[in-house]
Amino acid sequence: MENILEVSNLNVYYANQGSLLKNFGRRTDQSVQHVLKDVSFVMKRGEVLGLVGESGCGKTTLAKAILGMQKQYDGKIQLDCPNPQMVFQDPYSSLNPSKKIGWILEEPLRMKKGGERLTKEDRVRCVDKMLERVGLDTRLREHYPSELSGGQRQRVAIATALLCGTTFLIADEPVSALDVTVQAQIIRLLLKLHKEMDISILFISHDLRVVYQMCDRVMIMKNGVILEQGQVDDIYRNPATDYTRLLLDAANL
Repeated sequence: MENILEVSNLNVYYANQGSLLKNFGRRTDQSVQHVLKDVSFVMKRGEVLGLVGESGCGKTTLAKAILGMQKQYDGKIQLDCPNPQMVFQDPYSSLNPSKKIGWILEEPLRMKKGGERLTKEDRVRCVDKMLERVGLDTRLREHYPSELSGGQRQRVAIATALLCGTTFLIADEPVSALDVTVQAQIIRLLLKLHKEMDISILFISHDLRVVYQMCDRVMIMKNGVILEQGQVDDIYRNPATDYTRLLLDAANL
């Protein structure tokens, strides 16, 4: 199975207290925070890969670097997908509150590059098909985000990402803001879409139980370092580090 993502010796530095970052990658003084430290891994096409770690450990920084939102780094990132997408923890903040759901979902189709421009009727048909695919009533096109539940908004966020025709999705804590019942529904939806559309998913979470349900493999991160990575069952049954054992104990796994 070919790789869709290869990350090699990735380091990300942030400048502290407004200081300028000179001689990037070589500064060791206190004006620079070393956020990601020599991170290396590969991700297979069609895989669901989990990334676990406590808040502030560098998970979101890694996601931003992969998506090109974090420009300053050293190392290598090779992503074989022209239009990677991200689903965020809080869907409400990622949806334009002044626009109806139909307008929001049509936006990726209006912005799509290449090929013939879709007519309004074609865009509506694509939107309706995607709404049904993520388990939403097509009549929600006429609603605003504030009129939807948290679970419905997350389904809209997922639909928006998939309307771009992506084959690579980063899901950054996509269920942590939802109650347990809705969490399970969104996990089932992501797995269904993963299989139906052959989407590779980097699933970021601090919840090891959710990762166990979602992922084929898992990486454990602490303080910007990947401590261990491997098949979910192998890591959960035979953790190699005290930190992983601590996380598993805290989750009663």
